[in-house]
Amino acid sequence: MKEQQSAPQDSIQINLIGEQRKATRDYNEYFIPGSIKLVLATWTQEKRNSMALDNSNFFRYRFGFEPPKVARQQVLEIQTKYDLTDREVRWLHRSGQLKASRTEAKLVPSRLMPAAGWIQVSILSFFCLAMTLQIAASNAPAWKQALGQLIISGLWFGGACMLNSLLLAPWRTLKRAGVVKAAKGE
Repeated sequence: MKEQQSAPQDSIQINLIGEQRKATRDYNEYFIPGSIKLVLATWTQEKRNSMALDNSNFFRYRFGFEPPKVARQQVLEIQTKYDLTDREVRWLHRSGQLKASRTEAKLVPSRLMPAAGWIQVSILSFFCLAMTLQIAASNAPAWKQALGQLIISGLWFGGACMLNSLLLAPWRTLKRAGVVKAAKGE
């Protein structure tokens, strides 16, 4: 009985809610995340925004680019104003619809982006369809034709998804957020 009472506890308790607290008389709890994904999943939006404003590395991991503090503040204001997710802000920046300079960050909706996206998807579709028909009309064995058509279909699907993410989806995001209507009225 005495051995059981004097044996140290071998259990580890992890605190996922707070940063630090005095749990009992024997130990303190610290929030030491194993990865940045755990921080992004457990912290509130306000806490993530304050950390992103003060820490450029956290902002870069969260949004994929690293502007100065003034522009970081404006990006966070844009995200809050239009109710955008972190992923949407990241894709808006990649597509050029969100411009971040040394002094400011602003949304720049361009009507050429979705038009260019649809034109590029149409051209890609035309060439992939032509290659698929050329493969089907060849004298190759059936399994080679099927493999060639499968590869062309995979290339088309990958290219169309990339063009959608880069050119078409950011425009839909801006329309959903109401930015396009605001730009039309100005």
